[in-house]
Amino acid sequence: MKILVADDSPVLRTAVTRLLEPAGYEVVLASDGIEAITRFYEEQPDLVLLDVQMPKLIGYVVCRLIKDDPAVAKTPVLILTARDTEEDRYWGQRSGADGYLTKDALGDGLIAHIRTILATRALHSLSSDEKPDLPTLGETDVLTRVCEMLDRKLFEATVVNELTGIGTRSMELRTSITEVLKSVRRLIGFDIGAVFMVDDLAAYVQALENRSPEEHEDLHVRTARKLKSIVGEDIDPVDLNIMYLNGQLPDPNVAPEQLGSYYAAPLEVRGDTVGILVLAARRPGVFTEGVLRTLSTIVPPIAAVVESAKRYQEALIKEARSSLSSLSGD
Repeated sequence: MKILVADDSPVLRTAVTRLLEPAGYEVVLASDGIEAITRFYEEQPDLVLLDVQMPKLIGYVVCRLIKDDPAVAKTPVLILTARDTEEDRYWGQRSGADGYLTKDALGDGLIAHIRTILATRALHSLSSDEKPDLPTLGETDVLTRVCEMLDRKLFEATVVNELTGIGTRSMELRTSITEVLKSVRRLIGFDIGAVFMVDDLAAYVQALENRSPEEHEDLHVRTARKLKSIVGEDIDPVDLNIMYLNGQLPDPNVAPEQLGSYYAAPLEVRGDTVGILVLAARRPGVFTEGVLRTLSTIVPPIAAVVESAKRYQEALIKEARSSLSSLSGD
């Protein structure tokens, strides 16, 4: 087993090496954040020990670069640092690290933690031991990846902020879902987007252009199966109450095509599933690893928007019924 140790302190690098090598681990060293990334792709270690405060790139960014690459994201990363505030631990978790240890944990505690992490990874790994074919990265390549990652994170944060803004406005469910799908479309090239509600089987469907009845039926059948897995009972697609948000009804004059890509995610708020977000496209391969990572970021705020609009709509209905009762004298 090979372990990459990245720390700007030569004293600590030596101490960790003397600890790991007698325990049977091969040690690869790096003295700054950029070297940590370049050595990582050269050596393909089984685990990474990262200091936080390093020259050129801090450990959190190194960790994010590793975890953002699907080819190597399953490689365990442990933060090993002298910093021990709640803020540091939180940021370590948010960067994707598999563990956070302080440097006073050096010794048998560190070895035990490493063995546990590696054993857990081996237990859950379904892939072979064959290493992926990784590129060789220079300093310029690393900095380019950092810029790309930061740009993507900023873009995702902007969309999340936009989605959160939708939730702060008092709008009925139909309008809110229309706005949500419009925002998601700026990120992902889907042809049909929809939100299917769990409680009343209402389906709010938005197609970018006319689609064949066969494509819509395919979407409804797949989603009915997904709903069954949530509610625990068979759902007949004909029982779905379909509402087309932009007037793009199924068009029998459109030649039917297969939906090459399909994505569905439950919209959960405080442990309850309020609906399902469904996206589909004719083109296969739309929902890449990168797109799925983006969707995992925006699904929680979408769930909050849908749940908020649902409650607002229920309040409007309740108020309308109360007004009618008052007028009728009941």
